[in-house]
This record gives sequence, C-alpha cells and structure tokens, in this order.
Amino acid sequence: MKKLDLSTVLASAIHESKNHVGNLLFQLQSLKPHVEGTTGMGVVQQIEEGLKQINDEWVEYLYLYRLSSNGYELHYDCWSVEEFLDDQVFALQPAAAAKQLDLSFSVDASLVGVFDERLMTAVISTAVYNALRFAKTAIELSAEREGDFLIIHVDDDGQGFVSTTSAKAHHDDDTSHTGLGLYFAELAANAHRTQEKHGLIKRGQAPKLGGARLSIYLPQ
Repeated sequence: MKKLDLSTVLASAIHESKNHVGNLLFQLQSLKPHVEGTTGMGVVQQIEEGLKQINDEWVEYLYLYRLSSNGYELHYDCWSVEEFLDDQVFALQPAAAAKQLDLSFSVDASLVGVFDERLMTAVISTAVYNALRFAKTAIELSAEREGDFLIIHVDDDGQGFVSTTSAKAHHDDDTSHTGLGLYFAELAANAHRTQEKHGLIKRGQAPKLGGARLSIYLPQ
C-alpha cells in the first residue's frame, strides 16, 4: 500500500471544510430576511462573521500548505496601495463592526507597490483578525515606501506586544492561539523576493494608537 501524504490529505480536508462553511454562509444569508429587525439579527450577524473568519483561516492554511510545499506561484502586479487598503477595509468592516471596533486606513494616494494581491489580501485579513482579538476601540491600516521596501502596517489600540523578539501573537503566553496566522504572514512576506532582498514582518508599537503594530515589508 502506498504511503499516505498526510499534508496532502489535510489540505484536501481543509478544502472540503471550507466548502461546507461556504454552504452554511449561503444558508445563513437566506435566513437573514426572516430575522431582520428582531433581536435575533445581532446573533445571526455574529454567527455570520464567525463563519467568515473560519473561512478566511481555511484559505490561510491552504496558502500555508502551498507555500511550504512550493506549490504556490506568486503573481506579481503593480497596485495602487490606496485601492488595495480600501478593498481590505471594505471586506473586513463587518467583522470589526460586530466587535464595535473602528477599522480605517490612511495612505498617500500616489503610493504604488508590486506584490501578489491575493496572497497579501490573505495576510492583511490574518493580521486584522489577530488585531480584533486585542483592540479596544480601533484598528488602522497604513502604508509607506522606505528605500527598496513597501511597508504595510496594521495598528491597534490594545495593550501591545509583550516583547519584540518574535511575531507569534500579541501575548507571548497566549496559549489559546496557535500562532499559525502570523507564521503564515511571515512565510507569505518572505515569498516576495527580488534578486537581493526578500520580504519580512516586524512587530512593534503603534505610534498613534499606542497598541501593537505589525509591519509587512515587501521588496520592490
């Protein structure tokens, strides 16, 4: 009997689970008109955002599998960073609103960057979902050009990182989260390469909001 490739089996199972979550989301959408205007609407919205987050995590894990197995080919293109961040805020706004958090972005309208848009969309959603766990009132996305790097920041007004030695999670002693999300962000950033440089992530303190800052460096 041929030995099973466990990673491929797990990737297939995740893909199937993601499809099931998609079906549940579709069924939930058909339920919403029947509870609109009632006290049950808030519960339905919370369930919907929870399912969306699970779906995004499954996408993240599939990217992790493809990146780690060299099964993902990056598709570079030139993007307006303002439009890219606007799209991210639009997609993630309901998740922030469900937790009564303000999600916004700030960037120079002329800033452009070269990166894999699908992969970076997954990275930003991962970073924002992580920030949603710790922010008190606000999360802000921003970006800048520094030398040969485009840097995208995700800031929150939570208590910040405990230390700056790794990028696992806001709390080094947090055992309720696997840390795979930010490991994925690091792997995805690192996959962006030029002849001399590769991407990376750094963490620090948000200068305006005072909480945590996750910075994704992408070589240009």
